[in-house]
Amino acid sequence: MKTLFQKLGPVLLLAVFAACGREPVRMRRLPARMLWAWESPQDLRFLRQGEGVAFLAGELHLELGGARWVPRRNPLRVNPGSPLLAVLRVESQGAPLTAAQSQALIERASGLLSLPQVRGLQIDFDARESERAFYAGALKGLRSRLPEGTPLSITALASWCLEDDWLSQAGLFGVVDEAVPMLFRMGPEALSIRRRLGHGGTFREPLSRFSAGVSTDEPLPPLSRGRRVYAFHPGSWTAEAWAQISRELP
Repeated sequence: MKTLFQKLGPVLLLAVFAACGREPVRMRRLPARMLWAWESPQDLRFLRQGEGVAFLAGELHLELGGARWVPRRNPLRVNPGSPLLAVLRVESQGAPLTAAQSQALIERASGLLSLPQVRGLQIDFDARESERAFYAGALKGLRSRLPEGTPLSITALASWCLEDDWLSQAGLFGVVDEAVPMLFRMGPEALSIRRRLGHGGTFREPLSRFSAGVSTDEPLPPLSRGRRVYAFHPGSWTAEAWAQISRELP
């Protein structure tokens, strides 16, 4: 039988790192510069050592009565040594979600670890308020299936990282290693969020203090040094597009 420390040790350790202003140890397996490779043909062999790829591995469509898996359709070319993070995109239709669909998410996500060069997982799900309990439960189930030391990242709407405390209230600290604030396509809140960051503000959510998501087709928001940055590019990446945004990052 595990002792209480053995059960809570990883959570307590993460809490210590957050209090000290350091990201969880598991995230050290990934570089500070990550390129998002979405569903377009991607040749990323221009990347250098210390630069990684978070690639769309597939989409899980949660439909009435089941879950439909759509794997990546376009080629992805990377260097043999490039660290990879497999991204699973979740789409829902607003219908009530079930335990069977949660299990499908867990199975599909954990199965992606068998892909070559994959060091961890990222779940991309813009969960509605009514879907949050489902999502939190699925993430906890997924963490229990992952090998020790495997990074588990999620994307996060910017609003989740500011005044909305649902990630912490759902008990995801210690389950998820980072919640990446999506600082593009922010809608009406974009200006106020950019101003807040420009005045030295930070995110209230502890899971969102060590990373950020940006896009090449929008002005970069003010970013502090030390964050892991995920960069999105509409369409296929080019060496020039990556070099340009790399120069602009802190």
